[in-house]
Amino acid sequence: MLISAHMPREFIKKVVLFSLYMTGISIGAFYLYMCLFPSLDDQLFKAVGKKCEYYSCKVHLHEITPFKWDKAYFFPATRSYSNQDIKKITGISFDLQKYKTVDDQEYKTLAMFIYHGKLVKYNFFEAPFFTENDHLEDTKSQYFTILFSIDTSVYPFRNGDGFEELIEFKKNFEIAYYEITPINDLLYITFLNRKKYSNDTIREVLVIYSNLNQVHLHNP
Repeated sequence: MLISAHMPREFIKKVVLFSLYMTGISIGAFYLYMCLFPSLDDQLFKAVGKKCEYYSCKVHLHEITPFKWDKAYFFPATRSYSNQDIKKITGISFDLQKYKTVDDQEYKTLAMFIYHGKLVKYNFFEAPFFTENDHLEDTKSQYFTILFSIDTSVYPFRNGDGFEELIEFKKNFEIAYYEITPINDLLYITFLNRKKYSNDTIREVLVIYSNLNQVHLHNP
C-alpha cells in the first residue's frame, strides 16, 4: 500500500497499528486452527507418545486412529507412483498427480485409510528437512515417520539401538509400501531426538512393521 508523504503522521500510525493488529489476528487464528484441527500425523504422534510414554513399544494402529478403517496403506515418496498405480494397489481412484506439486508433497509419505471400499482419510506425512550441509532446518517440533528402508548399519536398526527390544534386523531391504488390516496392525515404535541448527530439539516417532505380511518389498 502506498502512503503519501502528505498524510498526517497520526493517520499513518493508525494504519500501521491496524496492519499489525490484523497480522496478529491471522497468526493467532492459524495456531488456533492447528490446535483444534491437528493433522493426522500430529494426532498419531500424540497418541503414540501417550501410549508408549516415549519409550520403544508395540502399538496396534486401529487403537490410535479415531475413525473406522479396514485397510490402511502407506506409500513412500510418492513421486514414483502414478494415479494408475494407486488405483491398482488400493482399488481407489485418487488424483495423486494433483497433490505432487503442492508443498513438495511428492517427497512425503502418503497415508490412505479405506473403509468398505471408500477412502475415509488420507494425509501426507511430513519428514524432517535437511539442508545441503546436513543441517536440520524446520518449523515443526514433532514428526510421525513411517520407515521404508532397513539398513542394519545405522540407527535404529543396529543391535543395541532403538528397536532392539522389539525386533532384530539381519539384512538390508527396501519396502515398496505398507498394506495393513485391523487384524494385523501391530507396529513397532521407537523415538529419536534430533537437534536443529538453532539447537532446538525435534522429536520423531519412528514406525516399522511387525511382520512381513504388512509390507510389500522392492525385489523380494
